[in-house]
Amino acid sequence: MHGLNRSTSLYLDIVRLLAAFCVLLGHVSFQNLSGGQLHFMAFAGKQAVDVFFVLSGFVIAYVCATREQNARDYIISRAARIYSVAIPALILTAVADAIGMHVNPDIYQGTTQDFLPGLIMRCVLFIGEQWNAHRFPGCNGPYWSLGFEVWYYVAFGAFIFSPQKWRWLAAIAVLAFIGPKVALMFPTWLMGVAAYHICAAQKFSKSAGWMLYSVSLIIFIAYQLFPHSHLEEFKPLTMDWNRLRSIVEDYFVCALFSAHLIGYSAISAHFAPYLERCAKPIRWLAGATFSLYLMHLPIMYLLAALNPFPASSPLTLGLFLVMTPLACLAFAELSERRKESWRLLITKLLRARKQP
Repeated sequence: MHGLNRSTSLYLDIVRLLAAFCVLLGHVSFQNLSGGQLHFMAFAGKQAVDVFFVLSGFVIAYVCATREQNARDYIISRAARIYSVAIPALILTAVADAIGMHVNPDIYQGTTQDFLPGLIMRCVLFIGEQWNAHRFPGCNGPYWSLGFEVWYYVAFGAFIFSPQKWRWLAAIAVLAFIGPKVALMFPTWLMGVAAYHICAAQKFSKSAGWMLYSVSLIIFIAYQLFPHSHLEEFKPLTMDWNRLRSIVEDYFVCALFSAHLIGYSAISAHFAPYLERCAKPIRWLAGATFSLYLMHLPIMYLLAALNPFPASSPLTLGLFLVMTPLACLAFAELSERRKESWRLLITKLLRARKQP
């Protein structure tokens, strides 16, 4: 068995969609956007990114085990997935920021980084988080996570596809290049890889699966009731206690979610009939998750600049919660849902380089 049946795949889609929406809600709570409405969601995005890291490792382990079994296929697929959204996001962020700043520059005060050539190059190469840097395009703060995830793709691919005697050196070289801040979170991504292989091995009984699934969920809910560090993963790596504590908590959330996935995999047949009834809308919405994650903040800033209502008005909140997802769904039609076109383009470019 390959460890990712249809029920588990649909469940991952739901979780990914919820995680992206949690990031959106966290940004809605910004004081300069909504006057601090939904303040209780202010730090939900941090844990959502932890969930994304585990999901990413899980899915990459699956595709490497079943489809992308050589370096060329792996590179093309990863590049098509990332660039199909990242490049349009860079362009539309620049356009949205230019319009928003022209209308209401105060909204953007202290939140943006200028689109200079060096910054654009960092964004295209995903080295905005190299060592202790923290660079992102315009007001598009969520772009930072690509500076982690893309290099996990590279390190994992270097390990899997390098000659056996060089694989450890290749992976370590990648992590050394990108720096300790990013490398320190790599094991959380690998938790997803491990979770996939445990699921594929099918070692857990249904009773053990229910235990893992339910207990991990209860612990995660209980965890929200206690105070914890809100320092994001991109913060400079220091020996400060609060920074170290944030890392431990990231590992805890990732381990908990990995256990949750393993538990779900063991009991996935129980949920299959219910998920199958909603499979089409789940798949369609999940097909815009990356777009929702990567473009929601520039859209929200533009809406805030054009917003005729007071920031603290419920109408402002409604504007963000309705128009932002709709705009992201439209963006997905131009980006994420055109991934195959990007795959063909990248394939042609690689083929052209081989020709004399």
